Amino acid sequence: MPPPVQSTQPPGQQLPTRENGQFKKLLRFYEQKQYKKGLTTSREILKKFPNHGETLAMKGLILNSMGKKEEALENIRSGIKNNITSHVVWHVYGLYQRADRKYDEAIKAYKRALQCEKDSLTILRDLSLLQIQMRDLEGYKETRHQLFNLKPGQRQSWLGFAMSYHLLGDYDMAQSVLEEFRKTQQDRPTPSSDKAYDNEHSEFLLYQNLVLRESGQYEEALHHIQIHEKDIYNKLTLAEIKYDLYMRLNSNDRAETILRDLIERNNENKKYYYMLEKCLHLTSVDDKTKLYENLMEKYPKADAPKQITLQFLSGDSFVKSVGIYLQRGFQKGVPSLFQSVKFLYATSEKIQIIDSLLRTYLNNLTKYGTFETPTNTENLTEESEPATSLLWLQYYLAQHYDYLGDINKAFEYINQAICDTPTLVELYMFKAKIYKHAGDFQTAASWMDEAQSLDTADRFVNCKCTKYFLRASQINTALETAGKFTRENSSPAEYLREMQCMWFELEIARAYSRLKKFGEALKKCHEIDRHFQEFIDDQFDFHSYCLRKMVLCAYVDMLNLEDHIKGHRFFRQAAELAVEIYIRLYDHPPSEEDNDQNENLSNMSASEAKKLKNKLRKQKMREEQEKQKQIEAERRKKESQRQRNKEDGEEEKVKEDELIPEKLEHCEKPLEEAMRFLQPLEDFSGNSLQTHYLGFEVYYRRKKYLLMLRCLKRMKKIDTNNAKFHSCLMKFLKLMESEPVSDERIKTLVDDELKIFGVKQGDSVKKVEELNAEFIKNNSNSLPHRAEAAKIMLLINPTNNQKAIEYLTALDSNFAEQNLKTCSTIYKNMQAGNYGSIESSILENYRLQCNRLWPQANLFQLNPSSTFDQNSQPSCDSQTNIGDATSPK
Repeated sequence: MPPPVQSTQPPGQQLPTRENGQFKKLLRFYEQKQYKKGLTTSREILKKFPNHGETLAMKGLILNSMGKKEEALENIRSGIKNNITSHVVWHVYGLYQRADRKYDEAIKAYKRALQCEKDSLTILRDLSLLQIQMRDLEGYKETRHQLFNLKPGQRQSWLGFAMSYHLLGDYDMAQSVLEEFRKTQQDRPTPSSDKAYDNEHSEFLLYQNLVLRESGQYEEALHHIQIHEKDIYNKLTLAEIKYDLYMRLNSNDRAETILRDLIERNNENKKYYYMLEKCLHLTSVDDKTKLYENLMEKYPKADAPKQITLQFLSGDSFVKSVGIYLQRGFQKGVPSLFQSVKFLYATSEKIQIIDSLLRTYLNNLTKYGTFETPTNTENLTEESEPATSLLWLQYYLAQHYDYLGDINKAFEYINQAICDTPTLVELYMFKAKIYKHAGDFQTAASWMDEAQSLDTADRFVNCKCTKYFLRASQINTALETAGKFTRENSSPAEYLREMQCMWFELEIARAYSRLKKFGEALKKCHEIDRHFQEFIDDQFDFHSYCLRKMVLCAYVDMLNLEDHIKGHRFFRQAAELAVEIYIRLYDHPPSEEDNDQNENLSNMSASEAKKLKNKLRKQKMREEQEKQKQIEAERRKKESQRQRNKEDGEEEKVKEDELIPEKLEHCEKPLEEAMRFLQPLEDFSGNSLQTHYLGFEVYYRRKKYLLMLRCLKRMKKIDTNNAKFHSCLMKFLKLMESEPVSDERIKTLVDDELKIFGVKQGDSVKKVEELNAEFIKNNSNSLPHRAEAAKIMLLINPTNNQKAIEYLTALDSNFAEQNLKTCSTIYKNMQAGNYGSIESSILENYRLQCNRLWPQANLFQLNPSSTFDQNSQPSCDSQTNIGDATSPK
């Protein structure tokens, strides 16, 4: 950023010639980041002229760059006070606010500076950057217009001016500006040996064509691309644009020619094949089959056309095609073979065909060494398949049965594969995955660690191992594992936070939440939120860079991406977790949990209480030691960074407030804190029903009737029959009964919406008891619906929960979605008290029922532990089963 230029001074603020020269040196020192020299120079000036406003402001700017914020702000304010009519002091104040990420205040300061010096290019340029950062598009257009009038000879003036109209949707004006600019570029120098391609002009032409296409002028866009085709060097993008335009203008023959060239260029891109189908208007299976047969003959090594063919084929033709595809995968040893055909498992008929083929292949490979039954069973040497074919078939069978939920068979085949080939990492990784699906996270982590030990240099396996340890809530072990690939002499958690490794932070937040360390979990959620805020702030540097380097199409894409960046799954999952924790903290404040713990101690014998206290004390000491280590490592790192900045003259970054887990957990207003995460969820993840369910839960506790109603409307739009929608609607109706709305306007709105929901007829609203009984009758075979209905039964009659608990804890093999995930959620909610006070015998009985269904799930075991035994060796001669969790050596 260039320093502010000295303005025409009022009589009391004019400097003599010598001091004026020193002030210019001060500006130069700031620009060159020689802050110590700049500070010395400013002090020399202020010795003689202590009230010189611009020098005070510049001194504050330098102090801010050195990290002394409070002193900096004091000097800048003194500068403004002493010379309020100087554009320099206001510009400096704007730079200070911008560095502090207070963009709105910075914009106000820049506008005040422009009142003092309306034609300052530097201030106008800085203002335009802030306006596009804040998406003040009208203001951005006006500022770019001023810059265009002041510097019509600069390329950036034209491009910024056109871009401002484009972003506002005024395509005609944007196109006219771009066309006028293009005419000025006709006298460009011819390509030379050192610069054979004019990429900047090529990018400009692509951007001009983008504006034409977005305005719907497809014929003009095609004409434009044909005229300037020789000047566009991104041939792939050019071909895709031409295809799109030809299709829009119904020139399918030309579009087909381009598509076939694109397929020739990249025959593994499925998008091109689907586009070719659309171009040729193929709807019947026979026409598609003929097309793909020709393509497979032309590109025999390409997998994409083979996979697409499997989607629409059926019967004998499907059997033949899928058989050839699978056999080829087994012969070549493709680990990702199952993933490439996973989409076929959406159809039960195709699952049966694949299952039958796999069993036939296994039988023939075991007996004859071939996939097909040989015609001559006496001489098999010439027809035998590679020895590894059986291995990869067993690996596929394990994945196949794991996906179908047959854990026993999955273990049988993966154990046999490990016995045959005990050095293949993928086998151990998948065995860990089977244990994870069975609910045994402890043993899954042990097997993944075994896989990692086979290839310690593989970062991917290390990441998987770290994730599995976190899912087993072994946080310290996970950090040690991750530390193998992090910087030496630094905390792995701190290093991964710097690297913005959000999958790790999300998993560790969930682990802390399971361990009821809600402060630590919230800290990680807030760190993820800060990462996304950094992504938004980081775009600031690209506003001027992209115009200067002419990467205009990429710049528009970046702006669109940044506008919806918080819709990313990492932010969505972290925000959902944070809102859930804040709701829990509101319902069960930490002080209550401490009281519960004290009550538990009072119910124990003296020896048991002493043991528990010692255990808790040692655990707390370990946590404190680990925390001190992290604090010390962070302090050393900050000190070294500060020293480097001092030596290099770099500006210190904006310091974020330290996230202290204890403060986060003991916050005074949890629901207000939850809104920090809930608002972006509603803005960017509105298609998720979970967003509106969490929103309802927050607004329900805040008694915000209209906001609750909005959440109900959105949930109904997404899924009318969802169990959570019913639960929320019943809670809303019950709240309306117990606490009626006094405001007539709100009451009218609510009544109108309740009629749309079908719970109000005329002037009478249906009773919650009737609606819940009807819901139970219609959804008695769905376990998630039964769980939510039980909550409403408790809401209706909280004193007598026996009937609701009996209804909730009933299990039947005919129930829909009676799986490990659903039952785990119900059991956790029962433990957390979400179904009221439940007798320990009922809870134990439910645990035993679930344990019989999922014997390996840690949640339903009394003392969950890993069944992994590194020293014993399974017998490879006999069939191994689900209980055989030993490690082959």
